[in-house]
Amino acid sequence: MNFEDFDAGYVRFRFKLRTKVRQRVWRKLAKLLKDGIPMIAGLEEIRGLRRPKAAESIAIGEWIRSLENGAKLADAVRTWVSTEEYMLIMAGEQSGTLADTLASVVTVAKAKSQIQGAVVGGIAYPAFILILAFVMLYYFGFKIIPAFTKVARGDSWTGVARVMIDLSVFVRAWLPALIVGFCAGVVAFFYSLPNWNSPVRVALDRFAPYSIYRVMQGSSWLIALAALVQAGVRLEVAIQQLGDGASAWARVRMDGALAGLRSGRNLGDSLERTGFEFPDREINADIRVYSTKSGFQEALRLIGNEWITESVERIQSLMGVVFIVTMLVVGGFILFLVAGLMGMMLQLAQIMQRSAI
Repeated sequence: MNFEDFDAGYVRFRFKLRTKVRQRVWRKLAKLLKDGIPMIAGLEEIRGLRRPKAAESIAIGEWIRSLENGAKLADAVRTWVSTEEYMLIMAGEQSGTLADTLASVVTVAKAKSQIQGAVVGGIAYPAFILILAFVMLYYFGFKIIPAFTKVARGDSWTGVARVMIDLSVFVRAWLPALIVGFCAGVVAFFYSLPNWNSPVRVALDRFAPYSIYRVMQGSSWLIALAALVQAGVRLEVAIQQLGDGASAWARVRMDGALAGLRSGRNLGDSLERTGFEFPDREINADIRVYSTKSGFQEALRLIGNEWITESVERIQSLMGVVFIVTMLVVGGFILFLVAGLMGMMLQLAQIMQRSAI
């Protein structure tokens, strides 16, 4: 990899992080397209409002070059945006309703930002306190408690003080391994979100944090599917096209739905019979009802939008509970360390008095 490749990758990374910037780009592009402005001209106008070295300006410049070479917008932006945005833009182009679909892109991106904000807000301060607890554990295990045991033998301590000494022994032996294991667990978790498929994953998808990923993938899939069906694309073909650009986790679920459709079932029944509970058990029941009614594609779009809005509120409440529980657990652990230190100080004073007699 040369420096130019690294620089391009870094710009893509910056642009992917700037959700609000992308929302503004999609919102302006939708307005320009509705006003009859051609795609490339609209992008050039948006680009002209930005600094030449800004990430969004560089991104739009790359898109324009791809479009001039005959690529579709979805293909041009694929490496610059999230999977959900790519799926929706692809659906909008294929359905001929790109301007309207870009509004759904903004809705999904905004909801994703709200969910991320709720998650970050719910765990940021508890995570800081957890790090503080690890630091305290290190100092207690490697510095403070060993200093006490140098003054008095280990068998001289009882009660809470004895527990603190045992804790010190455990920390000195296992703390590095615990930290490495924790970091490895975090990496494994994020890798598992788009890749892991098993019966255990189906069960975990019912609960946070895996349920958050299911909500985001499921709602954007419903909205994209509605756009394709509304354009006259056959349901099976639409699901197959969305599966081509989806994660391994989502693709398995879409393949299960396709198998049901090819067996003559409607979409709701097909989704339920997969056993994956994707996108959601209640949503699948609603889809089964609407599958036999007129206006099915509009019902799909409304279900997707309503579900993602409700999910944002539910996740915000959930993260509030996570915040409180984490603070209680970590706070209780810190209080235990402080109480243990005070207990050791009192016992040390008693040991010193006995030895002086």
